[in-house]
Amino acid sequence: MKYDSIQVASFIAHLCKDSNFHYNNTKIQKLLYCCYGCVLAKYGERLCEEYPKAWQYGPVFPRVFNFIHKKKDLLAVPPPDMSEDLKTFLGEVIRVFGRYNAVPLSEWTHRKGSPWDVVVNGPDDGMHGIIPDDLIKDYFAENVLSSGAGNNAD
Repeated sequence: MKYDSIQVASFIAHLCKDSNFHYNNTKIQKLLYCCYGCVLAKYGERLCEEYPKAWQYGPVFPRVFNFIHKKKDLLAVPPPDMSEDLKTFLGEVIRVFGRYNAVPLSEWTHRKGSPWDVVVNGPDDGMHGIIPDDLIKDYFAENVLSSGAGNNAD
C-alpha cells in the first residue's frame, strides 16, 4: 500500500468537502491518523509511507502539516490511485470521524492508553517520536474496528 501522505490527505480533504465537513490542518492530521490506524487494523498494512509522530496536540504527519501550514491547497493535489474497496473503507472512516471538529478528535487521540499517550509518556522517544505501527494497529483493532465501522470520538 504505502501511498504519499499528502495525496492521502488530499483524498481526505475531498471526502470532507463532499460531505460538507469543515476541516483545517489539525483536523486533517487527526483524520489521516484515523485512516492510517483503521487501515493498519483491517489490512495489516500502512496507508502511507510517512509515520505519524507524537506532537503536542496529538499524532501528526509532518510532511502534511508543513504542506498545509505553507498555505498550499490540498484540493489541488491529485489523490492517490487506490482500489475502490479502499476508497469505500476510507469513506466510512471519514463518515464516522469527520463529523467531529479538531478539538474532540485531538482529545480522543490523547486518551490514556492511546498510542500517542504511550509514546509521549513512555521511556523511549517521547514528544516528537514516531508512534509505532504495532501500537496503532492494536489500538484501532480493539477500540475502533471492533465496534463496527469505527467507534466514535465521544
